[in-house]
Amino acid sequence: MIMTLLHIDLNELPVKGLDVQILNECTIKKVGHKAFLISNTAVLLIKSGSLRISFRDVFLELFAHDLVVLSKGGALVILETDPQLKLFYLSFSTAFAIENCNKQALLNAFYFLSGKSIGKVSLDLKSYLVVSLIYKLMYQVNSDKAIRHVATELQRISFNLFLYELRCIYGYFVSDYHLSFTRNENLTIQFLNILAIHFKEQHRVQFYAGVLYVTAGYLNKVVKQTAGKPVKRILEETLIMEAKNRLDDDQITINRLSEELGFNSPSSFSTFFKKHVGIAPSVYRSSLSK
Repeated sequence: MIMTLLHIDLNELPVKGLDVQILNECTIKKVGHKAFLISNTAVLLIKSGSLRISFRDVFLELFAHDLVVLSKGGALVILETDPQLKLFYLSFSTAFAIENCNKQALLNAFYFLSGKSIGKVSLDLKSYLVVSLIYKLMYQVNSDKAIRHVATELQRISFNLFLYELRCIYGYFVSDYHLSFTRNENLTIQFLNILAIHFKEQHRVQFYAGVLYVTAGYLNKVVKQTAGKPVKRILEETLIMEAKNRLDDDQITINRLSEELGFNSPSSFSTFFKKHVGIAPSVYRSSLSK
């Protein structure tokens, strides 16, 4: 499965130049020592299990919460996969990055990450939660046929958030990668970190502003300038994306899901979901099986 994804022509995909997958079954039946070149930048985040590869003649052993950037043009050999391997996968073309980076600093981050062999980074739980949340956001936007044709701006924003986080993570591990975050960028990244951890139980802008020791108005202004959307909208979209992901699981009831997502009652959750999606959660779940 991994090898198949790495050979896909990204220009032939519904979202030209971008592929995002959440792989829960990715064991390779035949592995060996045959190298192949990476045509586009790929970013892997291990959920569980292990993966052993050689990239640019460097041996890498990846375990849960390890992240690695496979830069364009590098030679990859997949040596061994664990039967329990699960991972987040993202691949994007240079053209997609150029068209969708809304700031030169992020475009510079892309060129840095796509042009060097950096090795793996072992994320702490907080960073893992943030990156996995952004993966889920991008996956939902790209795979939901109902919203794909109107989701261009959300694709752009989520991709930029992804690069923001990679830029921050690799800044701590690579000595010649100099960060120059503005105060607004730093505040936005801190907000996203807190959001990834608390979005299920904290739905009020005032909570996030209080944790960051700023007013709600100031946080909203900064986040809107940096990420393109106000705090409340990002929070609402995060809740909707999580709800859609969870509704795909028939084992969870809507009552239980509403409780997990921090709503006072199933009716308030249904009202919220219908307001933003246009249909009730039960109707959305039924549509998934068609």
